[in-house]
Amino acid sequence: MSKTTQHASFNMLFEGSDVSTACYQVGYESPSQFSREYSRLFGQSPKADINEFREASENSYAQLAG
Repeated sequence: MSKTTQHASFNMLFEGSDVSTACYQVGYESPSQFSREYSRLFGQSPKADINEFREASENSYAQLAG
């Protein structure tokens, strides 16, 4: 995994950045370029990956709280 893509992933997961903001923060020139590379590395789009992560986090928190 490239450090640039990993950094963008961190920004989206833990800083709440959207895909476009995260890709520009780490030096990509276009969100579509970033999305293609991200999908190639992780097997799904950044948006799908972030939604899946957030849903899993919410479910884990609900189990701990409940």
